[in-house]
Amino acid sequence: MSLLPVYTALFLWRHLTLWGLPNASHTVINPKTLEQSTEGSMNYQLSIVIPVFNSEAYLPRLFKSLGTIPPSVEVVLVNNGSTDNSARLLQRYHESHTNSSLIDEAHGGVAFARNAGLERAHGQYIWFVDADDALRPNAINRILKVINDIDFDLLIFDYRSLSEQDTASPDDQAPKTAQKADLAAVLHEMLTGAHDPIGGFPHNKIFARSLIGADRFPDFKAAEDMAFFVPILFRAKYIYRLRETLYDYYQHANSIVHKIRADKLTDYAKVMDLVEQRLRSNGTAPKNDVDEYILRRRLSIYFQNLAEAQDPWVKKHIREKMKQYSWKQLLSFNHDKKLMVKILLYKFRVLDVFPFLLKYFY
Repeated sequence: MSLLPVYTALFLWRHLTLWGLPNASHTVINPKTLEQSTEGSMNYQLSIVIPVFNSEAYLPRLFKSLGTIPPSVEVVLVNNGSTDNSARLLQRYHESHTNSSLIDEAHGGVAFARNAGLERAHGQYIWFVDADDALRPNAINRILKVINDIDFDLLIFDYRSLSEQDTASPDDQAPKTAQKADLAAVLHEMLTGAHDPIGGFPHNKIFARSLIGADRFPDFKAAEDMAFFVPILFRAKYIYRLRETLYDYYQHANSIVHKIRADKLTDYAKVMDLVEQRLRSNGTAPKNDVDEYILRRRLSIYFQNLAEAQDPWVKKHIREKMKQYSWKQLLSFNHDKKLMVKILLYKFRVLDVFPFLLKYFY
């Protein structure tokens, strides 16, 4: 049997394909369609979303801490209307890192910027990082290992709070543990104690994209992190608690967090109302844990308002909410001496009369 027909068929198939003529296994795609198709099919394990507003002083430190980005990780940079040199630094980083994207948006606040980054992120998991903070050495690789080993909805790890005067220290030598955590344990750790190792903020959490779903950061001027986090926490089926420090959170005297305005405190008070409602309706956390957590936040709002904002609505609102606590209940928090001092100062209105003492209590 002659093989000529077979060779002829192969020859024709080969050249018809190269010429771009239609056949069962070849579709002609113009460059623009190809670019969109490629972008849409990207399959990163982790997207690091970084909103940036006037952070030129901090971006070099952050970029250095990111180190070499693995191929399975993308960095989504959101320039949130910066007026300093941040845009140039972001552009330079983007041009030198192929697995990064850069979004330019008008200044709409951190919630707006995070939402914009989330819309553009392609990762299976999402990590929200602040531009003025830094990652601990090997943080990304450590997180990727957990992603590869554990099919979690929510990963919570430890962080350090630092001032600008603090210098970077070697890796934390404390014993490192990791385990699946139930909702009750996470809530107890979050709601009790003066130092909240979990917090409502997103920087020490990795969220499964499927867990976030259609949720977005609400447009509050303060505590929008907590309003975003609590509903998501209640939906998580698999929470993984990694007791390892992977993030350095820097507190700046001139940061948005520390600028006290009436509108910020008003939103903070409203968010605490929403969080309290969510916690109580969910019913997982013990009543005393919820009481202690909300009490701490409301006292903080009250003292901050006395110190600077002096907004009458905030003062009246907090005093109205504080009526729910009886003296017996307030005295039950005597395990925390600092909290008890704040309670007594509030109840006897000492700081209303001697406002110069406020700087010691908020």
